[in-house]
Amino acid sequence: MNIIVLNSGSNGNAVYVESPHTGAAVLLDCGISRRQIELRLKVHGRHLQSVRGIFVTHEHGDHVRGVPVTTKLYRIPTYLTEATFRGMWRNKPHKGHRFMGNTEAVTIEDIEVRAYPKSHDAADPVFFVVTIDGRRFLYATDLGMHDATVAGLLGEVDAALVESNYDEHMLETGSYPQYLKDRIRSEHGHLSNHQAMSLIREHANGRLRMLILGHLSENNNTPEIVQREADALFDGIRGSTPRVVVASRYEVGDVLTLM
Repeated sequence: MNIIVLNSGSNGNAVYVESPHTGAAVLLDCGISRRQIELRLKVHGRHLQSVRGIFVTHEHGDHVRGVPVTTKLYRIPTYLTEATFRGMWRNKPHKGHRFMGNTEAVTIEDIEVRAYPKSHDAADPVFFVVTIDGRRFLYATDLGMHDATVAGLLGEVDAALVESNYDEHMLETGSYPQYLKDRIRSEHGHLSNHQAMSLIREHANGRLRMLILGHLSENNNTPEIVQREADALFDGIRGSTPRVVVASRYEVGDVLTLM
């Protein structure tokens, strides 16, 4: 399995997951422009023609901004729940979508994508687990709370992208209005660095070989803070620990390979 984080943050989210056997791929969210997706895939010699489906977690702009143009130009089907579809299109006509339930699995060639419901302020938000040749990748952002399903799955996957959205001190002392701070901290908002690290510490095990920390706030977090907290999380642990990657809000990441 090859994973490329094209972008991760409130400015846009998109993750490319590819089968090394067939070359087929899926996009998890499509929150940056079609042009940016093309350019970022080109860095690694990939292209949108390989994408067999776009899987949408929820209807917020940073997860769907690139969907209309990308699906129209490349005729890629979009998989999403019916409530998410309605939240996106507001009853406007749109072709190329395929409904999936919030506990359903879709198989495209040798790639399985399974949805799970989550807590967030959207119509019917989900997160995904992608399975290719027995390797499993958990993609879970915009969680809002310590999710029991995510917690259980962390011990059953080989790689995970988990949000580490905000530093609690930066949010509390920052310039956001109180209502927005409350929304971010609510069970329908986002996970703080502390919450993310606690989730991983309590539920991940030796199977987890790659940990991607993503969806960082531009104003209430920094990659350096997240990296420092992750280093502290695994410091002193005996045995194998996962490779830790802090995903960028501004540029494409490396090709991350699970053998």
